[in-house]
Amino acid sequence: MKHRFPIALPPSGSSARLPALILPVLVAAALLQLALPFGDELPAGGAPLRQKQVAPPPDVPRVLVPTALEGRRVFAPAATSAAGAAAPTNVLDGAVIAGTVMHGRRLYAVVQERGGRIRHVAPGGTVAGWRISGLTPSSARLTRGSEQFNAAYGAIPTGPAAPAPEDPEDGQ
Repeated sequence: MKHRFPIALPPSGSSARLPALILPVLVAAALLQLALPFGDELPAGGAPLRQKQVAPPPDVPRVLVPTALEGRRVFAPAATSAAGAAAPTNVLDGAVIAGTVMHGRRLYAVVQERGGRIRHVAPGGTVAGWRISGLTPSSARLTRGSEQFNAAYGAIPTGPAAPAPEDPEDGQ
């Protein structure tokens, strides 16, 4: 039996039958869209229609910095404390314990000296006369004789806290 049309529908059980049936509907919709006149025009440039105008944000206020703070580095310790006593000095002679590094199974402190030289110091090693007695996730334990303190990584260590001066009025 010979088909009358050169293009025949796919057999009824084929998965290609649905797209073949939808194709004429899509072609008719495309022709209808081209034949109809254009709809609404786009609005002119500017604010969108039916939306409230939003005021611009206020200007950022200016902050006046005191001249005493203007030239000072942000993370440098203050020259004097609130009580007027001299600030503690850097006990590691300009060295900074930057953090730790693990090599094999051994943990080392990463120390940057004043000249920029970087050293790896194992616990028990010394930095500017201070022995590293232990390393924690946030600081290094430094000891020298009976003195000891924790130096936070990245901070300029100022040494153990000096005992507070006794007030002569407290004894009376």
